[in-house]
Order: sequence, then structure tokens, then C-alpha cells
Amino acid sequence: MFWYRVAVVILCAGMLCACTGHHTKTVKTKGVYHRVKSGDTLWSIARAYNISVQDLAEINNITDSNVVKTDSVLFIPDANEVIDDVMATVESSETPVEKPAHREKKVSEQKSGKDGRHTDGTPQKKGIAASRDTYKGKGGDSPGEDSTRVVAKIDHSGLKPEGRISVKQEKEFRIEQKNTQRANGKELQKIRFERDRFIWPVKGKVRSKFGIQPNGMYHNGIKIEAREGASVLAAANGTVIYSAPVKDYGETIIIKHEDDYATVYTHLGDRLVNVNEHVKKGARIASLGKSENKGEAHLSFEVRYRNKARNPLFFLP
Repeated sequence: MFWYRVAVVILCAGMLCACTGHHTKTVKTKGVYHRVKSGDTLWSIARAYNISVQDLAEINNITDSNVVKTDSVLFIPDANEVIDDVMATVESSETPVEKPAHREKKVSEQKSGKDGRHTDGTPQKKGIAASRDTYKGKGGDSPGEDSTRVVAKIDHSGLKPEGRISVKQEKEFRIEQKNTQRANGKELQKIRFERDRFIWPVKGKVRSKFGIQPNGMYHNGIKIEAREGASVLAAANGTVIYSAPVKDYGETIIIKHEDDYATVYTHLGDRLVNVNEHVKKGARIASLGKSENKGEAHLSFEVRYRNKARNPLFFLP
């Protein structure tokens, strides 16, 4: 029991520090702004910056991985510099350096027999590997991007017809094909939603969303605008692990839920629950406090998974 109480105290302390840290700092959070270029996808941007698709989507409030508009700006947390060519970065990290085509052709000719099989008895390759021809460039063993070659067949996707293409065009096609395969669900990390995990803690309008704000500050949760005194409900079944005032945030309640989730409620009025009290989803736990300024009051609401702030809008119905 003693160690359980110690763990709860540590958890609460960590949450409270995380709750207040970003809001009270006057400096901007670490990261860069990436302007989406033609051909960029949510997957390729996440891959290039070494961030999960889920985190990138939640931080930027993207609910559809296929809707990433050209010239839109995404915030990339913890990045030190902007990557100008996302596609090239992804391609270089995934595609091994190829041998010059004319060398492959010679090796293939040496190994192949008249019956369509290699001398070791294995079938000859078909597709790109079998249809590469000598580069028609300015000469030399190292063809440039403007060099061309005849490609009789490119994979089995049918995305590009037969014909003469440049080295640069084939490279672009390969990237496009990979992104198409990922978009079809073969490799793409899908954005996950758990709409039925929590309910809205208060009825009102979302004043500010999760993540980076126009002023450069970072919000760990959302602000829901509602009338003063409105009922605040428990977003799910759980146990109250904190119920007390917090500097700059007023009356605060933290509820621990199953599966390592927790919810945080701040800017409350009267608190109606105590520490260690078990509450049911939809139970009234507090009333909304007074407005900071003239107008509607608001509830600051956070969802945390293993003490990491998550976007509440990905968990609310």
C-alpha cells in the first residue's frame, strides 16, 4: 500500500508538471515548421523527420492521412532543422544504391542460357531487372539524371506505360509507386482513433485545440468554452488520484483510468470528488469555474497515456 501511494504521488507530480510546463513558459516549444510540397505525404514527412504518423497527425490535428494540402504548414516537434526534400530523404533511407544497368546486363548475359534460365538452373528475372537497357546519355559509366533508357515494363502496377524515360523520371516514379502502395494500406501507418473511450466532460465549444498554437505556444489539451457553473463530468470510469488547487490553473482533478490512461480537468469551480474515490463515466465531478475574462468560462481538458499528452479530439465522440 505504501509503494502504491508513492507511485500515485509521483504520477500526480509528473502530470502536474507536464500540465503547467508548456503553458507557463514564455519561450516557444522546440521544433520546426515544414511547408508541404507537391508529392509530400503524411507518411513521407513523418518518415523523413523520424516521428510517428500518429504523433504528427495528433499534433497538427490531421484526421485524414490523405488530406495533406500543398503549401500547408505542419509543426514537427523536436526537429532541429527543416528538410527541404522530404521525398529524397525517404528514398535515400530506403533504397539501396543500384548497380549501373549496363553492368547488370553483362552479368545477366553471362549467366543466362538459351532456354531462358541461368546457367545455375534458376529462372531469369522478369520486369525491371530483365528489361533494363544501356543508358543513352553523354557516355561514361556513371549516367546523369538527364540520361535515358528504354524500359519495357515497370513492375505490375500499370501506373506507367512502356517507353523511354530518364533516370530522374524513373526515380520519381519509384517514389510515387511506393507512396501509392502505402496509401493503399500496404505500408502506411494508419491514424488511430478511439472515439468511444471517453465522453465530453462538459458541453460547449472548443476554443483552442491540442498542439502548437498561432503564438508558438504548445497546449497539452483542449479548452472547452461553456457557461460558468456548468456540470463537469468524468470522461470515463476511474479513480481520482488528485483533487486540489494548482497555481495558475485553479481547482484541478486528475482521474486515472484503465489501460494506463488518465484525464486532467482544470479551471474548475467546486470540486465534488476526493482522492481515491472511484467515479463512473458521466458522473458529475465538479462545476465549471469563473471566467478569466469577460465572456464564457472554459474547462482545460487533457488526455494522457502513460503520462504522455494525447490529442483529446482523437478520443472523444
